[in-house]
Amino acid sequence: IFSIYEGTTQLQVVAAVRYITNGTYLSIMKEMLEGELSCDCMKGLRERVAKLVQLYEEAVEKVNASENQDVHDFLARRLYNMTADIIGSLLLIEDASKAPDLFKKSAHVFVRMAEEEVIGHTAYIKAFNPEDLEQFKAVEEETEEA
Repeated sequence: IFSIYEGTTQLQVVAAVRYITNGTYLSIMKEMLEGELSCDCMKGLRERVAKLVQLYEEAVEKVNASENQDVHDFLARRLYNMTADIIGSLLLIEDASKAPDLFKKSAHVFVRMAEEEVIGHTAYIKAFNPEDLEQFKAVEEETEEA
């Protein structure tokens, strides 16, 4: 069963990565940040997420700057996770601003988790060197003899 779920997850990443790297999700995030909140009680939390969006933008730019498709494929899952964390945070903040009694604590906990993942993934992506891909291959490619 694990492999079915893992395969499904990989398909989700493949389907989403084009919209991550072409800026579609970044535009959605920025639009969500500009929206009005029903309660000022969530503004501070949304400001923290705005900082994550800046890091996300930098990470997407770094991946897009590489013309190596293997690098894109390797880092796609991290970008996907960052996208989900930020969109999820913004949706939860919106709900918490409408019903703080129901969602405020959850929003704080989720944003803290999102900060950890987005900051970590951004650091990983910024420091990533395409030559490092060789270390992740299970089988070394045979070199042709000249």
